[in-house]
Amino acid sequence: MMENFTQLLNEKTKKMGLRTAAIIAEILNISEDAAYRRIRDPYTFKADEMIKLAREFQIDLNHFTNANPNWQLVEYKALNFETYTSDNFYSELEGRLDHCKFHPHSQIVYGAKEIPFFYYMWYPALAEFKNFVWNREFLKKPSLNNATFFCEPKTIHNKNIKLAEKYMNIASHEIWGYETLYSTLYQIQHYKECGLFQDDSNYQRVLREYDQLIELITKQAEVGHKLNPYLPNFKGARYKLYFTPMITTDNSMIFHSIKEKTAVICSQMSGVVFSDSPHWVYSTENWLNTCKENGTLISKTGNGARNKFLVQDYKNKKIMLGLV
Repeated sequence: MMENFTQLLNEKTKKMGLRTAAIIAEILNISEDAAYRRIRDPYTFKADEMIKLAREFQIDLNHFTNANPNWQLVEYKALNFETYTSDNFYSELEGRLDHCKFHPHSQIVYGAKEIPFFYYMWYPALAEFKNFVWNREFLKKPSLNNATFFCEPKTIHNKNIKLAEKYMNIASHEIWGYETLYSTLYQIQHYKECGLFQDDSNYQRVLREYDQLIELITKQAEVGHKLNPYLPNFKGARYKLYFTPMITTDNSMIFHSIKEKTAVICSQMSGVVFSDSPHWVYSTENWLNTCKENGTLISKTGNGARNKFLVQDYKNKKIMLGLV
């Protein structure tokens, strides 16, 4: 299957008059030597790299799912505002969470380009804002082209809060970088400067709830357990947080139960892959392990690094963006 994928890449790039290694290097932001290595040994492609190339060259990954027994359990779903929406995605994630809850000792390893979706659900205005940005900026929903963001003041719970509650009870290792922490701040700043908040109270509420989310993560990392912001004395599942200087191109997750592993790779701009196949699981898992090995554990014992990242660096970025 992988050989067929690279063969199709070669055919498409030649028709465009491009060198395959050069265009792969440019799209994936890697060296040409690294691109040549992937072409010679296609199984070295990471799952998120395949998604990016498939989107760029309009290759349907589902076309390959029956070409090899190792690829029969691969689902690629293009995110859009009609047939596969954010609600559809959240529904599938809930199914994965339920599966983990049903099997004791399950855990999730989450490589976060953005803060894990589940946490936003605790905070209604923030959750609504992230969903608005996703649909307006990435899925290009026409009805939102000229819209400004507004959250009903009486809204006290997000409709997807059950995702946060279920995730809280599953042990997790999360891997964050600077982009994970800052991306939502950049979105808030952009919407504020462009007048895309309906009024100042909506801006203030979203920023305040994001601050509360970062405080929640800081406390979780300190105690080594997931927490419920509405139940101060409650402790959820075990929690480890890593900081990595490496760049994570997409949100990558491994749902790991005793019997099986499932990879979920999500790009806001291209789509979602759900797969139990060895290649997708192992390539994703190996990348996440590399990020952990080259990163710093900042939960429980990593007090200095944790304070620098989640408190000092966060505060400094807010000051730089004029959000204080």
